[in-house]
Amino acid sequence: MTERELFEAIGHVDDDLILAADAPLKKRRKPPVYWRQLVSVAACACIFLGGVAVWQSDGFRKANMTSEAAAFADAPEEAAEIAPAPDVPMLSAAAPQSDNGDAAAKEGAAKDSAESSIALGLARCVQIDGVRYFESPKLIDFIANRDPDGVISDSVDRDAFPETDRCSNFGTGYSYWVTGDNAVVVEIDGEYCEFEAN
Repeated sequence: MTERELFEAIGHVDDDLILAADAPLKKRRKPPVYWRQLVSVAACACIFLGGVAVWQSDGFRKANMTSEAAAFADAPEEAAEIAPAPDVPMLSAAAPQSDNGDAAAKEGAAKDSAESSIALGLARCVQIDGVRYFESPKLIDFIANRDPDGVISDSVDRDAFPETDRCSNFGTGYSYWVTGDNAVVVEIDGEYCEFEAN
């Protein structure tokens, strides 16, 4: 196309087109996107409700454990029916002895014997050097400043008592330290638990 032809072509352009080309361009406005806000609110609500559910289940588990412990404490007869029977020698060793012939003292001794058998039947137990050690409810701070004295290598059922040395009724592979005073410390899942001989 020559200059002359280009000039003539421009001369035939309508004035309305020239004015429209000179006017500022109007941008099309996109409608706002509301679903993004709804998704973020729903995600926050799910996280919050999940946290509440976890918190409630942990609180429910603790409340359930507390109520079960209270039920066992309030009704030793019912617990005696549920608890497995302990060995007879341990039962006689745990029962307090009464020297006088008073009937009330004998009744108290029988009650203490039943409560002791319940505790012995439900407690974790380990046998080391021919002595059975039962888990103590005391909390301890133990620092393993020496190598363990041994490792529990054998296990029996939860409701049975160990019959051989280095045997427990809660599993194997746990290190133990004999600390004297009829006590043994066993490391169970990173925590130190004290076991005492009766």
